[in-house]
Amino acid sequence: MKRIKYILLVGSLGLLTSCVSDLLDQNATTQMSSEIFWRTPQDAVDATTGVYEATRTLFGRDYYFDGQGEFQFTRGVSLVSTGSGNGTWTPSSGAGSGFDYMWNNAYTVINRANYVLENTESMLNRETLDENKAILNRIKGENCFLRALAYFRLLELWGDVPYFAHVLSGNNEAISLTRTPAQTVKDNIIEDLTFAISVLPVPKSTQRGRASLAAAYGFRGKVQLYWASWKKNGWPELNGFTQDQGEAQKYYQQAADDFRKVIYDYGLALFSEGNPGTYDAPSYWELFNYANEASPEIIFALQYGGPSLSQGEELLRDFGTRNTGNAQCWVTPTTRLIDRYQKISTGDFAQPIVLINDDKYPNGSVNRATYEDRDWRMKATLLWDGESMLTMTTDGMTLLGRMPFKYGSKDGINFINYDVGTSSGYLFRKWVRQTAVADRSDGPQDFYLMRLADVYLMYSEAVNEVSGPSSELVGLINKIRRRGNLPDLDTQKSANKDEFFKAIEQERIVELIAEGHRPFDIRRWRKVEEIWGAPGGPGLVLNNTHNVRVRDEFKNIAAREYERFYINRIPLKEIERNSKLIQNKPWL
Repeated sequence: MKRIKYILLVGSLGLLTSCVSDLLDQNATTQMSSEIFWRTPQDAVDATTGVYEATRTLFGRDYYFDGQGEFQFTRGVSLVSTGSGNGTWTPSSGAGSGFDYMWNNAYTVINRANYVLENTESMLNRETLDENKAILNRIKGENCFLRALAYFRLLELWGDVPYFAHVLSGNNEAISLTRTPAQTVKDNIIEDLTFAISVLPVPKSTQRGRASLAAAYGFRGKVQLYWASWKKNGWPELNGFTQDQGEAQKYYQQAADDFRKVIYDYGLALFSEGNPGTYDAPSYWELFNYANEASPEIIFALQYGGPSLSQGEELLRDFGTRNTGNAQCWVTPTTRLIDRYQKISTGDFAQPIVLINDDKYPNGSVNRATYEDRDWRMKATLLWDGESMLTMTTDGMTLLGRMPFKYGSKDGINFINYDVGTSSGYLFRKWVRQTAVADRSDGPQDFYLMRLADVYLMYSEAVNEVSGPSSELVGLINKIRRRGNLPDLDTQKSANKDEFFKAIEQERIVELIAEGHRPFDIRRWRKVEEIWGAPGGPGLVLNNTHNVRVRDEFKNIAAREYERFYINRIPLKEIERNSKLIQNKPWL
């Protein structure tokens, strides 16, 4: 069913099959000598497959991150656990041990990329054919790109991290590594992406899943945008980091330059040219259907294949319900998300919904009339009382009839059985497969790491910081709004830099929900206090659609917990094995 089938031959390489559990657990990376491997460009291509595979492990559940924000509920413990217990929720708790695997997975990508880069460079040194040199240079570009993504993930979560661009000689070298300053890590990431730009091809739908020129420009722009944000807003939790408004402006401009190329130079376009579709079949929902993975909106995605290839994703398991392939509903929207969907008639926000279990109550949360006249992306993203979806057998291979959702009713016969998956009163429709093709953990859907809509918004943010709103930026925002069938942005919302930033943030919330962006925005914009109030205060209370308390958030929390939201804890196991690694300040 899928385009890429991962090469079993390469799986015999110890580097590509074993899980590097930490920097100290190094496998012999020279066991496949050049006498039996690394002889042809195809060998380098096959080995790079293993780097892409590790990249999937690192980023494949990025949507869990949104559970650290205010609009998504992520339950359970996983690679990016958000932390929840005793009815009081502290988003920063997930930045502790729940992220140790993220650290390890990032260095798995880096170790594999370094291995391929060193061997590819050796092949280039002895290669004589220009055609083969071009292939090998592209492989170098792809591995530099993937290594840059892994280091960027480490940078945005931990700040200063050990940086190395060679194959480690073994444990002795690993335990001697120190944390490299964030500035240097950032410079090296940009250097990798700049090299990738020099050798990667323009995007082609026939080669999706591989890094392209547009992806390299897009992620270089993103790195520069984040750096600009940190320099503007500060990162006091990172020891030695200093604000610098002049440097921030420099990086905002450089980010804008890169994003501009992505938008205008490669023929990319929003899915279905940005047309909204119909209310019952909104194009935004179709974008997250695996049949549309080749859309020119998708700049870079993690590629999955299924069924029965051992390359499937688990989106259905995480977003679906017991009635859709026996899924488990690990991820659900909160009641706050509903109020972010604006009215089609005015283009502005509706009155906040009233949380009450009364289907006749005006503007009530279980009154279906409450959800009329809203941004069509709400219909594409969510289920509320009375909404329905197709159900399927537990193996995911046979479609059954449509079944409605009703919070509080989950018999699986008359109403969708969401088991214990939703505490809010809503379910996600986004990412829930509605075709009978695979079981809940073996799906073929690519997971999008960068879309053109995201680039529109990042570009608008960067230019707005440099020179304020413009007709060009408003036009890009309106393109995104139109696929929700919303009217153009009111002129008052682009009257100045601050108002236009609010419009950008609004679109980032509803456009990118359940794709893993919100907590990173909260961090770089330093919005924790704005959202949850000052430390030591009441925080927020999350209620469900029946107005029953789900949890308290940041209630009576010390300032140290807020600091921990902004930077992760270095895994304790790494510090125990390498005394040269110094813990981040909030975690001492």
